[in-house]
Amino acid sequence: MKLGTYTTFDAPTQKEDMALDFLREEFEKIGGNVRKILNPHDFGSYPSFEIDYPYGLETTDEDNEEEMTAKDNWHDKANEIEEKYNKKFEEYL
Repeated sequence: MKLGTYTTFDAPTQKEDMALDFLREEFEKIGGNVRKILNPHDFGSYPSFEIDYPYGLETTDEDNEEEMTAKDNWHDKANEIEEKYNKKFEEYL
C-alpha cells in the first residue's frame, strides 16, 4: 500500500536484502513503510528503496501546528534512520 512517498534511498550494490530488512525494521518502529522499486535506466533497471509516510502524515495540513509538529518529529526520526543506514551500508552504496 502506497501512502505518500517521503524519500527514496539508494540500494546497496551488495547486501541488498539485508539493507531492505534493516530499513523495514527501522521504519516500522515509526510507522513508515519501505518498498523496493526498480528504476528504469538506459543500462538496465536498478533497485532503490522508497520510503512512505505513515498513515495520517502523508496529507498533513500545513496550517495545523500540531500536525506539522508530528510530521517534523517523524522527519527527525527518519533522518536518524537514514544516518544509521548510510553508516551501516556506506561501503556498498
